[in-house]
Amino acid sequence: MNDVELICFDMAGTTLIDNGLVLEAFRRTIDDLEVTGEDATLAEAYVIETMGQSKIEVFTALFAERASVANEAFERNFVDAAQELGVSEIPGARSTVETLRSIGLQVALTTGFSPSTREALIEELGWGDLFELRVSPADAGRGRPAPDMLLWCALKSQITAMNALMVVGDTSSDMQAGLRAGAGYCVGVLSGNDDAPRLLEAGADDVIDSVVDLLGFDLLTEPRV
Repeated sequence: MNDVELICFDMAGTTLIDNGLVLEAFRRTIDDLEVTGEDATLAEAYVIETMGQSKIEVFTALFAERASVANEAFERNFVDAAQELGVSEIPGARSTVETLRSIGLQVALTTGFSPSTREALIEELGWGDLFELRVSPADAGRGRPAPDMLLWCALKSQITAMNALMVVGDTSSDMQAGLRAGAGYCVGVLSGNDDAPRLLEAGADDVIDSVVDLLGFDLLTEPRV
């Protein structure tokens, strides 16, 4: 592969501790929509299976014509849950990103959340100065596992080739998006939703415990020329 020029990080479960916020917001949304019993159980299972994908696309699959109502409720419930339960970074995430930037790498943040929810979390974490690029499905087109957000980041950062892109995420959807975008390296992390076998099956080139382990990769820490 080419030298890595850009690293696209997922948000919840990869750089941000999830703390069950996504599922908590979804359960509150289910209550708002008055979905109960087996329907609620099946819907929650689908949300877990599609973790990392665009929320509006997930709700469209689940609720059809009520998708926009569900998505608005979810966004509201997520922000409320985040304020109640707190939001924090994966330990060492900020310092890791700062180190990678200091050696000449570009970084981006991708997420299935809407831009408004993404920016609320960014403000809560104090990350406004950390990521050069921040993108949601609404900015780029389709959400994961489609490659749109990664392609958007590659265009904005003007990397020389798609295989100069590294993708880092905690779900199979992250890995699938990386493969479809032609990323040179896909790294799964075990700090979020999926386990190592699922990440590897989805196309991960490597699986690490946390984003901080990226600093052990020679291809990232060798001097840039």
